[in-house]
Amino acid sequence: MSPSPRRVRALTLAAAMTGLCLPLLPMAAQAETQRLGATVDGKAFESDDDGIVFLIPTKGVLNLMASTKGASAYPPPKTPVDKLSINCRNYDGKPVKFTFPAAGSRSCEVSFAKGVSKQPFGEPQAEYRLADGKNQLEVTSVKGKVIEGSFSFDLVEVKTKARLSITGGSFKAEDRQQ
Repeated sequence: MSPSPRRVRALTLAAAMTGLCLPLLPMAAQAETQRLGATVDGKAFESDDDGIVFLIPTKGVLNLMASTKGASAYPPPKTPVDKLSINCRNYDGKPVKFTFPAAGSRSCEVSFAKGVSKQPFGEPQAEYRLADGKNQLEVTSVKGKVIEGSFSFDLVEVKTKARLSITGGSFKAEDRQQ
């Protein structure tokens, strides 16, 4: 039987206050339930549990953000980090399919940053926004705070107008807000 998190914190605080060097008792770890993957311009894009943030900050808005697998590790990867951001309005917490063939849709906004700068406020190598095309996000399962689904998007680079295709996307994400 493991001690409660409250007891662990109390023991840790007591040890710190008395200057004792007691080994810290392990805190309950969060299960790795999140995953996200897609094909971005023919190359695999994969995120891991630590690189995915799923939030419903206000009723009716879905925010799903993911960065390259390992980007949250220390030290960060030496390879460039990419970031995907999906924000949809009119989300009611149930399975739903958003389709928006025209860019500037009122339902969802999507962006992809390629080669995010390691410098604070630095520019990424390329920034893409939603373009006209086969754009869809489908939430196929909702179980408590965990959602699953699929997506595909057509994007355009902000400066050069180069096109980028994201296909075969799938995700499982958990809202970890208190």
